[in-house]
Amino acid sequence: MKIANIEKVERTNGVASTVKADDFIQQYSEGVERFLRDNQSIGDEWVQIAGSKLYNFQGKSKEGDVLGSSIDMGVAIATFTDIPLITGQQLLKLYNQAGKKNPFGAVYIDFGVQVEGAPKVNSVQAKILMDDFNRRKIKIENGIVPNFSQLRLIADKDAGLAYKLAEDVTEVAPVSAYPFYNVEKNGLFGAYLDGCWLAGGGFLAVSFGIGRVVRYDAEGVAHKKSKEDLTATLTKEFRKRF
Repeated sequence: MKIANIEKVERTNGVASTVKADDFIQQYSEGVERFLRDNQSIGDEWVQIAGSKLYNFQGKSKEGDVLGSSIDMGVAIATFTDIPLITGQQLLKLYNQAGKKNPFGAVYIDFGVQVEGAPKVNSVQAKILMDDFNRRKIKIENGIVPNFSQLRLIADKDAGLAYKLAEDVTEVAPVSAYPFYNVEKNGLFGAYLDGCWLAGGGFLAVSFGIGRVVRYDAEGVAHKKSKEDLTATLTKEFRKRF
């Protein structure tokens, strides 16, 4: 599914679309495998649990869309792939243009996390991220909402999976920038658009088949085909000769 001509702040247009499995699986799985191998010294139990969280998609739809989405997997996509995941700001513009409705229909779209207050829910992950904000002198105040593109996945022996800020992050949207129906307190939570805007739910690895991963390709930027697609195309062309 594609939605074209989305007006961005800098007044350029682009295309938002659901991520297709063929553009995604090879690059993502190679990144996850490398991550698990690089941190396997934490122990086999960690590898098993982290792997089950990061491979928690439910396959693909008949249209080829990746089925499922979670906060852990969203941060992993931003960390291991070059897929330009949609930001909350871009999604909000689409939502408003659609008459304050989810432009992708009866699905949910994760786009980042919300962090606020004293770290009680997902306390280890919250503290790691809050410490990173403090080091960058980014104020948390009444809560902030970093997009997936602003986060990077890290391994932690206590939390299992945790997040840090990407190197170039200097500013993060406050909770007040979004029309959240519900915002939870004191910890780290998922931020997503369902039928309404929600910042809550302490289960960062939960993934359901109605979740969709959404990308945003700016105008003039080619939607890259995966190496697997190119290989498959060349192979098919070769086989046609016989």
